[in-house]
Amino acid sequence: MKNLMNRITAISLAAVLLFSVLGATSAAAARKGFDPNKVGGKIVLTSFSDPVIFIWNRASDSASIDLMGMMFESLVKSDFNGQPIPGLATSWKFDKPSLTYTFNLRKGVKWHDGKPFTSKDVKATFDMYIDPDSVNTYKTDYESIQSVTIVDDYTVKFKLKENNVFFLTGGPASAGAILPAHHFPNGVKDYNAKNSKFGRNPIGTGPFKFKEWKTAERVVLVANKDWWDGRPYLDEIVTRILPDANVEALNLIKGDVDFVEKLNPRTLSEVAKNKNLKTITYDEGRFDYVGWNNKNPIFADKKVRQAMNYALDRQAIVSKIYLGKAYLGTGPMHPTLPQENKNVKPYPYDLKKAAELLDEAGWKKGSDGIRTKDGKKLELEVTYNNGNTNRQKIAQVFAADLKKLGIKANVRGYEWSLYLDKYLKGELDMFVLAWGGYDGATLEHKGFFHSSAIPDLEKGTAGNNRMRVDYPKVDKILEDYLTEEDASKRIKLYQELHAFLAEEAVAAFTHHPKNTAGMNKNLMGVKISMASSFFNIEDWYWKK
Repeated sequence: MKNLMNRITAISLAAVLLFSVLGATSAAAARKGFDPNKVGGKIVLTSFSDPVIFIWNRASDSASIDLMGMMFESLVKSDFNGQPIPGLATSWKFDKPSLTYTFNLRKGVKWHDGKPFTSKDVKATFDMYIDPDSVNTYKTDYESIQSVTIVDDYTVKFKLKENNVFFLTGGPASAGAILPAHHFPNGVKDYNAKNSKFGRNPIGTGPFKFKEWKTAERVVLVANKDWWDGRPYLDEIVTRILPDANVEALNLIKGDVDFVEKLNPRTLSEVAKNKNLKTITYDEGRFDYVGWNNKNPIFADKKVRQAMNYALDRQAIVSKIYLGKAYLGTGPMHPTLPQENKNVKPYPYDLKKAAELLDEAGWKKGSDGIRTKDGKKLELEVTYNNGNTNRQKIAQVFAADLKKLGIKANVRGYEWSLYLDKYLKGELDMFVLAWGGYDGATLEHKGFFHSSAIPDLEKGTAGNNRMRVDYPKVDKILEDYLTEEDASKRIKLYQELHAFLAEEAVAAFTHHPKNTAGMNKNLMGVKISMASSFFNIEDWYWKK
């Protein structure tokens, strides 16, 4: 789950059971350290693609989520070190015997359209998220919630089905953005609407307000001058839709954009020698992979999946495409975090071994050199999203090696929204993608690997387990991880999960990038956390 400006480090359960803050809770009260001399100016950001939709939990792409994170807020936020701090809730308590969380809401908060924020918005939001018919792509992450009850206008209770140790940190309270009930009068029907007006004209409570969205051109946000935590320093954020990473870097060097979240490693030297620019290098909580539909008859065979892993040259990806600015991938746990199992090693690049496994799986080379089984040729399309030049290169390198094995491999790029739609429906043979937005304490993969998160196309419900990973053992580990209060035991559970996913070869995990952000040298206050490049966007300002 990609969280709202969320960075968490390991914290004790006791520390989060009760948290209250004394002091001003009214809207527009200047946050600690606010300096009015820093106010003013706009910033130009970039994206490879348009957002998909501005309705929280209906989008799983970074283009949508990054911008929504600037407009919407959750009950609980996290500081840079991962401690839970007040968001739209000023305090909370957990009654373990009854499995009930009680949240006291912030008074005086207004939606961007001027309507007051109350407990009705909280209940309406979570009722939509947990509704059986909801198209919430992260529905699995809300399964611990039994009910939400309004106590009064500024008090709300969550009754859980079972304990969820991530409820405050990376779970529903911190990752569930609150939506305005008055814009969803028909509840989940409005939430699910395909041509939702709200989806292109969102109303939140966050530091920035929506202004305009010109498809394939730009999205513009403006400062919420009535924000409860004091207005953001910047007056305006413009996100330009640019075709690829090379164009992003060129525009940064020319001064036409002010901040590029992830520079292509091949453009770093040009950016570094520009006296008007500066950079920040950071680790991102993310794993990159070449995936496939595990329900596809071809990939249902473990030997085929393992062959794909042996055919992938991870070292070439890291050294030649990322120029060494990445960690080799072995699974979905970032190598700097304790949940990674250090005993799991990357599959070695071994085309001979890959060929042997394909032979054993019954895919034999025919007279034309193409592998065939039961009269069907082994033909695969390796796909990527247009504009992402690194993913394109990975697809090309991988396809070239698959051809050496006697696989008819084609490479194809798709426009982002079409790509995601095909990915959801399981129509892509192989796809080069990534999943991120986590760190040590928010690393929780139930929504990505649990069988309950497999999209149900017949019911029209979404889910993020689009590789269709389906193992009772995986489900059990993911479930136990959510309820286990002992942090050391949780770490061992995910180390076990890591080893199992690698052995079963559910995907070909490629790498974890070491990112470098580029920006105008006069852009100040930027802090990038492991979980978000825009962790403190409200505090970015221009040097005067």
